[in-house]
Amino acid sequence: MKGTADDLVKRTFLKLSSDYGFKHTFCTPQNAVVLKNFLNALFEGKMVITDVTFQDKEVLPPDENGKRIVYDAYCTTETGYHFVVEMQKEQSPLFGKRMVFYVSSCIFRQGEKGGSYKFEPVYLIVITNFNMKPFERRLVNEVVLMERNTDVVFTEDVKIFFLSLLQVHKEWDDCETEIERQLYLIKNMENLNKESKPYKCGKYDDMFKASEIASMAAEDIVAYRNSIMIEMERESALEFAKEEGMEKGMEKGIKLGREEGREEVARKMKENGMDLGDIMLFTGLSESQIDAL
Repeated sequence: MKGTADDLVKRTFLKLSSDYGFKHTFCTPQNAVVLKNFLNALFEGKMVITDVTFQDKEVLPPDENGKRIVYDAYCTTETGYHFVVEMQKEQSPLFGKRMVFYVSSCIFRQGEKGGSYKFEPVYLIVITNFNMKPFERRLVNEVVLMERNTDVVFTEDVKIFFLSLLQVHKEWDDCETEIERQLYLIKNMENLNKESKPYKCGKYDDMFKASEIASMAAEDIVAYRNSIMIEMERESALEFAKEEGMEKGMEKGIKLGREEGREEVARKMKENGMDLGDIMLFTGLSESQIDAL
């Protein structure tokens, strides 16, 4: 992440690839048009969305032992389609399973006691800051249920789209499709200003307006700065885990037969709000061991 939190706050537009910036711009009812335009760009006319209605982002488990889910954005369209939109910074070992869990939960919550097994289509769109393994390095990877030997699609009612910011063109003029341009803005918004080509073209006024820092309330700007600080600390913790936990701490700890080093690294990562899967990956500890810290 370039610059300090204060540097980013002083810029014209939010960092849209940050957790706060993305949610503020794409995941609020007052900015529904921004999300609608993004979805239409993704489907390139194959589906035309005229409106989106935001639903409760929090899914509570059916019992006290279940798992609570909080989406970045959960909305439905006028045709009944369900969309979950997520921004993901790093790929953890359990990331793929978590995405399947998200889709399954959206299907499950549509069920009615004593009713049929009908449900409206559920599409999950995940914007990643990495290339989704094990797929080819592409801007968009579309995942569906299909028969392995014939590639015949089993159903169109469940889809997962992985959109990689790493595959976005470096220059605005090289972007040819609408989804390429939208992803370019998500990746580079904090480095743009009102003299930039994307702003002057006038086509993305809704996104620029929603992400303009000067138009935000003072408390929202403070919240944005604090979120950037947390992300920077999280990234530092991740680097610490890679360098110390993997290269030094892990190797030394294994040789000496000690668990203290790994647990200390895991504890610091946990304190910085890192994803459970990342902590498991970089420390080798189990979920139960980490929960016990």
